[in-house]
Amino acid sequence: RTRITPTVRSSTTMAAISANAFRTVGAVSATRTHVASSARAVSMPARAVATKSSMGFASQTQRRNVAMAVSRGRSSTNTTRGFEVVAQAISEPAATETVPESAADATEAVCYLRGVHMSPYKVRRVLDVIRGKSYEECLIMLEFMPYRACEPVLNALFSAASNAKNNLGMNKAKLYVSEVTADGTGTMKRFHPRAQGRPFPIRKRTCNITLKMKER
Repeated sequence: RTRITPTVRSSTTMAAISANAFRTVGAVSATRTHVASSARAVSMPARAVATKSSMGFASQTQRRNVAMAVSRGRSSTNTTRGFEVVAQAISEPAATETVPESAADATEAVCYLRGVHMSPYKVRRVLDVIRGKSYEECLIMLEFMPYRACEPVLNALFSAASNAKNNLGMNKAKLYVSEVTADGTGTMKRFHPRAQGRPFPIRKRTCNITLKMKER
C-alpha cells in the first residue's frame, strides 16, 4: 500500500502566501477604483465638476463643521424674544414722525384679536397676570409662562405696541397694559364616537381678545 503523507507547511510559508495574495487583491482593487473614478470624472458634467472643485472639502469633519456653522447662523436670526425684545424696546428712542390729526386726541392704542381657537377661561388666566403691567414686564411674563394662551396674547401685545408707536407716536418703553379682556364667541360643535354607538359632544370654543395700552 502507498501511504499518502499530507504536506505540512510552516507558519512562515503560510504568512508569505497570505501577504502575496493580499498585495495582489489590493493592487487589483486599487486599479478598479482608479478606472471607475476616471470614468466617473469623464461622464460628470463640467458644471458639477466645477462645483465639486469649488467646495474643496478635504474630509467629512469639515463639511459637518460648515453645516453646524450655517445652522447656528440661521438659529441666531430668530432669537429676538424675551430679554432681547425687552432690551430693544427700552433702547428705542421716542417716535419723531408726524402724528395724524385724527389720532392726536387718542390716548391709548388698541388691538383686536378675533376668532382665537381657545376657551376664554384659559385666556383670562393669562390676562389677569399682565393687566396693569408695563410693556417690558409683560414680555418677560408671556415668554416664560407655561400656558398655550401666551402665544396669541403675545401677538396682540406686539400689535398694540406697534400701533402705539407708529400711529400715536408713543414710546414703547413707557407703555403699560391699561385694559385687556377675553370675550367668548361662537362654539364649534363636533361629535366623537363612544361606547354602544353613542355620540359624545365636543365643544371647541373660540374667543376675542381686546388689548389696550397707554403711556405713563
